[in-house]
Amino acid sequence: MKSLNCWTRLTGLYSSPQVKFYWNIVSYFAFLFLFAVVLMMDFQATPSPGEILLYVWLFSLVCEEVRQLFYDPDGFGFHKKARVYIRELWNILDVLSIILFIIGLGFRLTTQLFYAGKIILCIDFVVFCLRLMAIFTISRTLGPKIIIVRRMMMDMFFFMFLLSIWVVAYGVAKQGILIHNDSRLEWIIRGAVYEPYLVIFGNVPTNVDYAAFDMDSCSMNATDPLKPKCPVLNENQTPAFPEWLTIIMLCVYLLFANILLLNLLIAIFNFTFQEVQDNTDRIWKFQRYELIKEYHSRPAAPPPFIILSHLYIFIRNVVLCRPSHKSRQFRTELPHIEEEELLSWEALMKDRYLLSTQQQQSETMERCIVDTAQKIATITDRLEREEEMSSVILMKRLARLEEQVVQSAKGLQWIMGSLKSKGLALKEEQPLTILSTVKDSSETSEKETDGFHVKARQFHYPNSKVTRFPVPEEKVPWEVSFSSYMPSYYSSEDKGDGVDGSESVLENYRNPGGRTGIRGRGSLNRLGPNLHVDLVITRVRDSGRSVLEFLAVADEQQKTLVLPGGPVESVDRLPAALMRTMGKNLYEKLHEKIAEGTLVFEGYVDDIRNTDNAWVETTVLNLHLDSSDDSEDIISMVTCSRGSLQWLEVSCKTRLCLDHSDSLRRIAMLHNRNS
Repeated sequence: MKSLNCWTRLTGLYSSPQVKFYWNIVSYFAFLFLFAVVLMMDFQATPSPGEILLYVWLFSLVCEEVRQLFYDPDGFGFHKKARVYIRELWNILDVLSIILFIIGLGFRLTTQLFYAGKIILCIDFVVFCLRLMAIFTISRTLGPKIIIVRRMMMDMFFFMFLLSIWVVAYGVAKQGILIHNDSRLEWIIRGAVYEPYLVIFGNVPTNVDYAAFDMDSCSMNATDPLKPKCPVLNENQTPAFPEWLTIIMLCVYLLFANILLLNLLIAIFNFTFQEVQDNTDRIWKFQRYELIKEYHSRPAAPPPFIILSHLYIFIRNVVLCRPSHKSRQFRTELPHIEEEELLSWEALMKDRYLLSTQQQQSETMERCIVDTAQKIATITDRLEREEEMSSVILMKRLARLEEQVVQSAKGLQWIMGSLKSKGLALKEEQPLTILSTVKDSSETSEKETDGFHVKARQFHYPNSKVTRFPVPEEKVPWEVSFSSYMPSYYSSEDKGDGVDGSESVLENYRNPGGRTGIRGRGSLNRLGPNLHVDLVITRVRDSGRSVLEFLAVADEQQKTLVLPGGPVESVDRLPAALMRTMGKNLYEKLHEKIAEGTLVFEGYVDDIRNTDNAWVETTVLNLHLDSSDDSEDIISMVTCSRGSLQWLEVSCKTRLCLDHSDSLRRIAMLHNRNS
């Protein structure tokens, strides 16, 4: 018991991680020196004292690796601790070096494999020297460089894969062309792999052309095991080199291997170096932390004396069955004031890091483009809102002005009536004219311009070779005499209801809009009014602001978007043509709700197909979809359509024909929206 306590006090003097680290450096260099002396100067059939000391030294290293594997202060468990242990490169090198040493020791203790054991131990010495690099990771200068070397080794692995393709391709082709049927495997590998690999480093081959070839450097029939086989001979018993072929192959190989691939490797190395160099300080701090943490939990004595610490741990835990001594946590308890200062400093560093990261992101070209796009979208949205607001204000001012004009006209009419009652009648009744004009303008604000049709007087009738009789604007009304009016007669053959087109029949049907320059039915279905229904289906979509949308149908002939509609027999039914466009289910759903529609407009329409005896009368119905279940079903059916139906915003920017644009304007006024 006293001896154990003395050992505890003795090791406590060297418990500092820094002292442990320096002692282990000295111990490791001494181990490598002893290993080198044994391999080069004192490797006998019977192990010498120095070699036995080397075995004891290695045994202490094995014990330390086993202790590190089972030491679990974080409570990970053995399986997780083993996975964490094996992921570290230096631990892999430790395990590899120990395994090679054990194999080499087993071979050298036998007479038959004595020299093979020495070879394995020499290779193991290389692994131990590579393990020496882990000591220098604590250096602020060399530590990041070791990380660079480790990453470059991974880059080298992928590079060697590409290089091996060119080496094998050139080597096999060259060997097959120059050497005929060589059965010696070692010389085949030399010619196909080793010699092409040396060419990369400037060793130009002498057996590809006549210039530097020497017959004494090869064996004619491969009888000399120390010389390669000679190339194929010709009739004069001289090498039959293919004319320039091997030289061209060598030039192409050097071009790709020495110039392309090596420069690619340099570029990869440069990228890896720059990536690590930019984070040198951070990498060094993490490595230093991991190394200090490792040596904090390590026994104080260096190898080979560390075996005494392992013996002490074994006796305490196994022989005396004492509970394992939990090491002090790897942290320092700070006073309250210092802890607050540390937290403040960490918060400041965090804010600086986040600020620098945001600044770097804001300076990139992609971020500038995104910011510019967002600003443009914001400005565009603001301009649209201001335009809508200004349009609404202008419409209100015009309405107030119109109301004031009407009131003024009524006042003038009252004054004129008072004057008439007193016997002061005027010769001209201008105020009445003004009042009538104002009333007419207010009543006809939703009608066509001036009440005269324009499309129905176009010179060429659509889809035919018939031309209209020219009708001046002042001759359009039937009340105006037009003695020279002699319109042509036209009725299409593919349409019609079978009504006779005699003069007596035509006299019964007169276009309410006036003369059109052509008689008959034209391309319409019947004489007289041809009923047409335009269905305006609307909904309100909330996307940050309330937006009124309408349903548009793609017109396959005109390649445009129009309102759903078509000819009907009665205004209480939907056009049959919509069934083909919308589908049967959606058509039936809309037909059920047609009675709920709001009449927006009904009357004569200036249509290009109108004639003196046949014209189009349109009924515009608005079917507004609310949040009811039927409306949701209709909206979902529209969404599932294959692009023939589209929701568009009710706006003045929507491009439709003039008649449909007027219908949208009426819809906007109906829903108190600006169009």
